[in-house]
Amino acid sequence: MFLQALVSCCCILGTGFLPAGMAPEPPVRLCAEWEPSRGTLIRWPLGIPSELVVGLAEEDTLYVLVESPSQQAQAQATFLSWGVELDHCRFIEADTWSHWTRDWGPHWAFDGDGVCGIVDPLFDGYPWIPGGPYRSYMRERGYEEDDAVNAALALELGCPLHEFPAYLTGGNFMTDGHGHGFSTLAMLSENTAFWTHQEFLDLAGSWLGLESYFITVNPEEYGIQHIDCAAKLLDEETILIKEVASWHPDYLRLETLCDQLTTAMSCYGRPYEIVRIQCDPYSGNDVAAYTNSYILNTRVFVPLFGVASDSSALATYAQALPGYEIIGIPDGSWYYYDALHCRTREMSDPGMLLLWHMPYRGEVPFQDVFPVALRYRAYSGAGLVEGAHELFWRVQGEPWTSSPLLPSGPDSLVGQIPGQPPGTLLEYYLAAADSSGRQETCPRSAPAGWYTFEVVDPSGLADPVPLIPALRVHPNPSAASVTLSLELHVSAQVTVEVLDLAGRVVDRIEPLLLGAGSHEVPWSPGSLASGCYLIRVRFGTESVSARVVLLR
Repeated sequence: MFLQALVSCCCILGTGFLPAGMAPEPPVRLCAEWEPSRGTLIRWPLGIPSELVVGLAEEDTLYVLVESPSQQAQAQATFLSWGVELDHCRFIEADTWSHWTRDWGPHWAFDGDGVCGIVDPLFDGYPWIPGGPYRSYMRERGYEEDDAVNAALALELGCPLHEFPAYLTGGNFMTDGHGHGFSTLAMLSENTAFWTHQEFLDLAGSWLGLESYFITVNPEEYGIQHIDCAAKLLDEETILIKEVASWHPDYLRLETLCDQLTTAMSCYGRPYEIVRIQCDPYSGNDVAAYTNSYILNTRVFVPLFGVASDSSALATYAQALPGYEIIGIPDGSWYYYDALHCRTREMSDPGMLLLWHMPYRGEVPFQDVFPVALRYRAYSGAGLVEGAHELFWRVQGEPWTSSPLLPSGPDSLVGQIPGQPPGTLLEYYLAAADSSGRQETCPRSAPAGWYTFEVVDPSGLADPVPLIPALRVHPNPSAASVTLSLELHVSAQVTVEVLDLAGRVVDRIEPLLLGAGSHEVPWSPGSLASGCYLIRVRFGTESVSARVVLLR
């Protein structure tokens, strides 16, 4: 109630004054980057190369911010000389200071009535980040122009504007479209001028519809600390994570970030599939920022840095996103902290036909039939076209077979794949169309891409007994005490140690004699400061570790 009262009026917290806007009508659903999009928002003068401009306008609309008719004329003349299709461009007049449309541009959200609007956070440049100097001069350089763009966009597009009373810098926020959000610790630090950590997380829940907001460690000792230069959601269950050589100063932080994300659960209640992407140096310790890519419908634009890992990076994307068109964009202006994603912003389709499906994956025990469920939302208000919702499946190497998806409840359909003998590789995808003319598939790259799983004999799925116990730390991150969930296969005397990032033991739990089975061991961090710690459990000559982030 306290937080709701603060949000409902103008509020003074910390050192700042926040005029609160009107929150979207719940339940709120933030859009994911890979969902149906009208096109891309950029600004003139450009911060991106001609090759990217041409590519963005090839199949979708390019929304270009200009400050005057003369700027528009300059942009049009330049685009024509590059071969850009001007009928795919829409020019919008608005003052801008920087080309980082990702950071200050619109967060798209549907309210409880299915109306798409812009969530407009505060933007005042790049506030203080732990480990770096406080650059107050950055807050005096015209970023108020960037901060006003979303209001101009809402007026131009005729959509609601929801003024979010906090920072939500776009490069440091990613979401899956299902109420899961991700940022680095810098997001909480930047908002301490107005909100405590818990108040900000509560605000994100009530305003943005976030059921889970996963905060990772900062991926570098100094710098902008944005998550899009360290990790990227490729879909609801896949996270791409930067990988650097072990000698690199940020190696431990990135491995800690990776360890943290392996503990996260997707919207389907399963661990994320973690894909590592090797990032070679292009200058000294500065490494390629391949995670700073941009997904536009069924195309993925990846920044290239002229180093050996460029080709393997494109191959990594192609393997992780089968059926998508992977487009490498080389440019000398890409940096490890600021590349292609930072300078583009998706313009979500307010009338999108959105499909959700939890796919079969990996090894699946034999069944007489494999039910395939699909949920959908036609935000245009148009109903599905009868007979246009289908399940396509095949045994690998054989022709596709189609069967109808039948209604199974409100906004849901179901189909089935006939049971196949163990050892069979099955491939499938789903398709639907609505009366507005929109057609969509799951996955979105289908029929060029599809889901795959192997049918196996259930008797062959027994898990071998691991040689070391399983350890889980939750909640993680945490502002107070945590619980260590430990699974022992034999009785043992257990010692728990807590180490900081320098490897020093900063706390320990007295030895415990535990029997075989599941155990919950509480640990209170006491006066330990915010940061990342390693919890190491020793038993005999063996040990198992997990990392935990404290938000104090």
